[in-house]
This record gives sequence, C-alpha cells and structure tokens, in this order.
Amino acid sequence: MGTRLRLQAQVTQRDLMVYPGSLQAQMIMRSVPAEEPRRRVYTAANTSSPEQIEVLERLLRARAELAQLVGKESFAEITLGDKMAKNPENVRHFLDALMDHTLPYARNALQTLCMRKQVHLQTSSEQTIQAWDRDYYCPPEPPAPPIPLPPLTLGTVFMGLSRLFKHLYGVSLRPADVVSGEVWHTDVHKLEVVDEDAGVLGWIYADLFARREKSCGAAHYTVRCSRRTDDDDEERDLVIPDDRGLVALSQSFEGVKRHRIRGEDGVFQLPLVVLLCEFTRPTLTGGPTVLEWHEVLTLFHEMGHAMHSMIGRTEYHNVSGTRCATDFVELPSILMEHFLVSSTVLSLFDVDGTSAVRHIGNHHEDPCRSIDTHSQILLAMLDQTYHSPAVLSPNFDSTATLAHLHDTRGLIPFVPGTSFQTQFGHLFGYGATYYSYLFDRAIASRVWGKIFSRDPLNRETGEKYKRDILRYGGGKDPWAMVSSLLVAPELETGDANAMREVGRWRIEDEVSVPGRH
Repeated sequence: MGTRLRLQAQVTQRDLMVYPGSLQAQMIMRSVPAEEPRRRVYTAANTSSPEQIEVLERLLRARAELAQLVGKESFAEITLGDKMAKNPENVRHFLDALMDHTLPYARNALQTLCMRKQVHLQTSSEQTIQAWDRDYYCPPEPPAPPIPLPPLTLGTVFMGLSRLFKHLYGVSLRPADVVSGEVWHTDVHKLEVVDEDAGVLGWIYADLFARREKSCGAAHYTVRCSRRTDDDDEERDLVIPDDRGLVALSQSFEGVKRHRIRGEDGVFQLPLVVLLCEFTRPTLTGGPTVLEWHEVLTLFHEMGHAMHSMIGRTEYHNVSGTRCATDFVELPSILMEHFLVSSTVLSLFDVDGTSAVRHIGNHHEDPCRSIDTHSQILLAMLDQTYHSPAVLSPNFDSTATLAHLHDTRGLIPFVPGTSFQTQFGHLFGYGATYYSYLFDRAIASRVWGKIFSRDPLNRETGEKYKRDILRYGGGKDPWAMVSSLLVAPELETGDANAMREVGRWRIEDEVSVPGRH
C-alpha cells in the first residue's frame, strides 16, 4: 500500500488526498520514512472542530449536573457505586498502582524506539519519540499463533472449543436443529450446550459471516437469561383479566424452555444467546472459511461471554451470566484468550490426533506493548477526570485537561493544536468505566498464571473456576468470587488496598486484541 501511494504521487505529480483514519492513513503512519507526512496525518486525525468539542463538554457538564441533582459529587460517583471499584478514589488507587508498575517497562520500550529513530536518522544526537513516530518505529504486528498450526476452519475451531470445555467443565457443543421461522438468516446455526451430567444447559445462535446490512464487529447478545421459574407467582402476575388467553399462550411457548436440571434445586429457564461475528463467507470454489489468528482470538473471547451465560444459574434473570458489574464482566472472556498461548490447548485443534504439537518456547515480548498499556492507563485517567466535579468549573477546558495529563503523566509529548478527546468513543458508552478493561486484564492475567497455566486442561481446576466464578453471574460480590478462586482473603473486602493490589499485578496478555466486548 505504501509503495502504491508513492507511485501514484509520482505519476500524477500532485498531492494525494488521504482521509484520517483510512487504511491509506494507517499505511503512511507505519511505512513512510519522512517525518513530515506522518506528522501531518497524525495532526489531521487528532484534531477536532470547536463544535465537536462543545458537544463533548456539554455532555460532560450535563452528567455532572445530573450527579449533583441526586446528591452525588460527580457522575463517576454515581456510575461506580455498584461496580467492583465502588468509588472514584479506588479507581485512582488502581490506576496509580498500575502506572507505577508499568512505567519502568514503558520507559525501557521508549528508549528502544529512541535508538531506532537515532539509527534511522543516522545521527549521534539523542532523539525524542513524537506521537507520529510510534507506529513507524514500532509498527503494530498482527497477532500470530505461538506455534505453527494447520488451517483453522470454523469447524476446527469449534471442535477445539468443545474439547476444551469438555476437559474443563464436562460441557460440550453440538449442532441443533432449528424449526421454520426460528432464525433470521440461513447463515445462522444453532448450537446446543450440553453438560455430561445435567443435560442441556442452553443454546447459542452462531451468526458468524459478514453480509450486507448486518451489524459490524463481534459481540455476544443475550436473548433470554437463565432464571429459576418454579417459584413464579404466575396467577398473580396476571393483572388484566382480558389478557388471560394471550398470557396462557405465552406460558405454553415458554414452558418448552423450562427444565429441571439434574443437580440443581428447582426448575430453570434455560439461556439463549447470540454469537455475532463477521468472518469471510465460504465459497464453492474457495472452500470453507479459514480464520486468521486474530479471528480465532475474537471467537475465543466471545465464547468466554457465551459460557458465562450458559453456566450461570441464578434465581433472577437480571443477575444471570453476563448481567454483572462492568468491571467484572470481561474477566471470563479475556481469560479465554489466555488459553491460546498453551501448546496443550492448541493440540485440541488437531482433527485426527496425528500432528505433532511443538512446545512453546520463550515468547518474544513486543517492546511496544508496555507503551500501549501506558497509553490505556492515561485514557482511563482522562475518563475519570472528565467525569469528576472539575467539569463544572467555569474554566474547564477538555483539551487543556488532556494536554496537562500528557505533560504530567505521559511519555510521549502532547502535540499542540490536537484534540483527540472527541474521538474517544468510550466516553459516551463507558463513561467513568474505561478502567474496567485494564482491571479485568490484570485479574485474568493473575487467574491464568496462578490457576490454569501449569495444567490448562485440568478438570478439577475448571470445576473450581465454574463453581467460584461462572455459576453466580452477578448474583454474588465479585470480590468474594475472585478472592475464593485465588485463595486471596486480602481481596475480599474490595477496598482501596484490594484495588492497589490488583494494580500491582503485571498485565501479561500477549494474546489480547483491543476492541472486543
């Protein structure tokens, strides 16, 4: 792509129009040796109009005013009350501890980039890495499996998932028939999740191929939560007598989905979820879809959410499975990605058991990963500041706040004239909770290292994780669950010291890909 752009410029003898955020812009940032084009692209991609900034600041002020209207100091205080963090001060303790732990690694990585820039410029003088240098001197590498693997078709990956769940939980996946009108597209396949003792646990609709007018990205949607139904007061639930016939029909339909599960007290409504991806569609000439490694990671991530929904058994639907705290919900999904660094787990992709699986040697750590983690910490800090009482000050300036954070806690200098904050989309949907992904990455790294890494297919370990974490959904204090799993009583209170302790756990998720939820 970079060569094509250069040739096009040479042939046309005129400037090329490159849109910020486009593939062409990304290629310029990663492959153009000259600094000026990269600087111009970076500046254009991170500059906002006054109108955009005003919209963001109005949103932040409105949230702060809402908080004060209900007697709270800030929007963050409202949002965090039912999260593991509990309050903004505890988030600050976590982020400060994580920053202290990450900073030495990030500084060493930045020094590596400075040396690369020095060699590139053929100079002996010390160089400063600018924001537009990051991708050029340390271009993001696409995720790759730690050992060579055969082509990973969707069938092969689901086979591996089923084998993994069988080892860990005694649970397997099997295709299920659909009735006429049950699914919304012929691409959709139904999977039955079956426990070796309890029978059917629930169903997954897998809508995995890209198509026109379909939602983009990967996601896990809950259609119907698990809940206990035998103690429903159905007669008293009927308020309007004229609706008796309609309600009776609904009960008849729903009755098919209710089961008495072996080993459980009561009758339960079984969960139904959708697994949504946008993989390349198979063709008659090209054969079955073969997944790229980042797509395998995505599928494992989303199946972590799906199994949380399947295994969760709670009295009430609103705390079933993934219906839990925002700063806890990503733990099962991120943990699933860690299994893909194990040669033992990767051997489950061997269809006929004849391929020799190599042991994974010392993993080469990307020197820029710690810089990326440092950047995520800064964004989480910015999110907290934007949802603090400071936004109600007459002098509040979101751009000045961003610049000050970079100047005081950043590694790479802030670029005057830029205003990235309007493109920080998580401020809208995840206001005051952007720290959550870092938080769950830290916990997942700890769980993998202490519980699963030595023997990732151990049934006893899997049962403990299922018993301590997955079955409760949001129906139990997450701190009590994590404390029990890790045998770490110091975490049980979930206070400031517990948040600091999690912040001191190094995030070691070489497999993780940002942007999945």
